[in-house]
Amino acid sequence: MKFYILDKTLECKNDSKELDNMLKKIDKIVADSNLIFSHLDIDGNEVYDDYYGYLLAHMDEIKEVKVIVKTPFEIAKDTLVSTADYLNRAIPEIEKLADDFYKTPNNESWNKFNQLLEAIEWVISTFSAIDSGYDIEKTVKDYETWNLYAKDIYSLKDLMNEVEEVLNNQDYVSIADILSYEISPLFKDMLNKLMLLVDEEETLNVIN
Repeated sequence: MKFYILDKTLECKNDSKELDNMLKKIDKIVADSNLIFSHLDIDGNEVYDDYYGYLLAHMDEIKEVKVIVKTPFEIAKDTLVSTADYLNRAIPEIEKLADDFYKTPNNESWNKFNQLLEAIEWVISTFSAIDSGYDIEKTVKDYETWNLYAKDIYSLKDLMNEVEEVLNNQDYVSIADILSYEISPLFKDMLNKLMLLVDEEETLNVIN
């Protein structure tokens, strides 16, 4: 199989040991480039997670692997677009979930609620990764808007503490109130700020 990374073309046999050595070479090339690994394009399929497992599972049939690397700015921008896309899809679902908790939440309601909590953890962690890992003034389009977005993230963290407390009390009405009157408006505010931090074309892709 052939590996393409930056201006290099590397070849290795379709063998697990050869693959391990190849991936070590690629890691070094990426580290020396001051770029960040994004994902693999394997015979036209974009693989973001467990790419090693994918390579092993399809070892005999793989022909070409393109290693996609990006600048810190590009990685941050992609993350912000993904976050905006999630918030846009989540807002109407939160309103429906709040209605469930005002009534009697069933197993599906609890599954969606747990998924929401996991997604919020992801939103917070991706913010932290960008805010602490990059030269933020050179990474985002509008530093002042980023600082306002940061305040929303801190508010979201505080809400998670509030959610934990009402969960311990099994107070379903309070959960519904938090969803409807705190998390949903906060998500809307965060989405508006993210729209100012990504390109117009990407913004249109999110809201359409």
